[in-house]
Amino acid sequence: FGFYGAILPLVLALLIYLGFYATGLVLGGQAIASLIHVSAQTGAIIFALLSTTLAVFGYDYIHRYSHVAAVLSAVVFAGLFVRILADAKLGEAVGGSFALAPFVLGISLSASWQLTFGPYIADYSRYLPADTPRRATIGWTFAGSVIGASLAMTLGALCAALGGKAFDVQPVGFISGLGGPFTWLVLIAIICGKLTGNTLSSYGGYMSVATILTSLTGRDTVGIRLRSLLVGLISLVALLVALAATDDFLGTFTNFLLFLLYFMTPWSAINLVDYYLVRRERYDVPALFQPQGVYGRVNARAMTAYVLGVVLSIPFMNSTLYVGPVAQWMGGAEVAWVVGIIVAGGLYYALSGPARSTSPLDLFAAPDSASRI
Repeated sequence: FGFYGAILPLVLALLIYLGFYATGLVLGGQAIASLIHVSAQTGAIIFALLSTTLAVFGYDYIHRYSHVAAVLSAVVFAGLFVRILADAKLGEAVGGSFALAPFVLGISLSASWQLTFGPYIADYSRYLPADTPRRATIGWTFAGSVIGASLAMTLGALCAALGGKAFDVQPVGFISGLGGPFTWLVLIAIICGKLTGNTLSSYGGYMSVATILTSLTGRDTVGIRLRSLLVGLISLVALLVALAATDDFLGTFTNFLLFLLYFMTPWSAINLVDYYLVRRERYDVPALFQPQGVYGRVNARAMTAYVLGVVLSIPFMNSTLYVGPVAQWMGGAEVAWVVGIIVAGGLYYALSGPARSTSPLDLFAAPDSASRI
């Protein structure tokens, strides 16, 4: 997207972090409220303070904490799965008829979750050792995100089918109630699990803002005071959003994921086409940080493809805020993100003809082995 054009995906990444941070505060706040018997709003405030504190401590502490939280979450998650699969009412709850529109919506939300995981990967893995095998990085990340998310979504779908309105109104209360005498342990596991995600959201949001600031000001570093201030501001904004969204969490979360899907898929398509088909996995890394480098200030081809990818997907959008004419004609099926991928990716490939016809070794200034990313 160019040196300054890259600010666009950074802003999108910041919105991702803020959105998931806010939804995490809602769920974590509900868990804290149930555990220590305070209001949901007070629980969200306490959870925001915990998330901010861990994020300020930084990368290494986040890693160490995540190891502990992962073990606890896995044990509790397995117990919940056994509990709900043994419920006698489950067969009746999931025995309804098939409907295409909600099925496509479920696929869309799942795709949105996976696509929006990209910025987390980039920020969380940036300090891995330089000799870490690329195959291992990609393989473990893909397996973890797909398997973990698929299992969690499966459990969530079963809980929604079994709980009905009780799950819609209070998802944390319903899930923790499955623990019976171990409800307190389920609540602690929810708090620990959401704290990991919220800390990464706060940390990643800070990294996005810091990158934007350094790009615009030319600064090379961000001091501890400014870092703490930025993390605090991000937490405050997320908290305000969470306090406003607690009444209809699932509806708000669904609209948020669809919003991200509409704007993330064209960006992801352009990145993949550029990496595999245009640049062919070769980049002049130092030039990425130079406004006068080979990538320029703004990549007009990428911007054009992105804008058209979003605009042409509008008739296919289906959310509570807007339903496009094509989506209405298709019975409410959500396929706008597919249109965004095809239009943005295909158009960027077509517009990048001159770059494709040039060898990457000729197009960029003698990249070394470190430029293969």
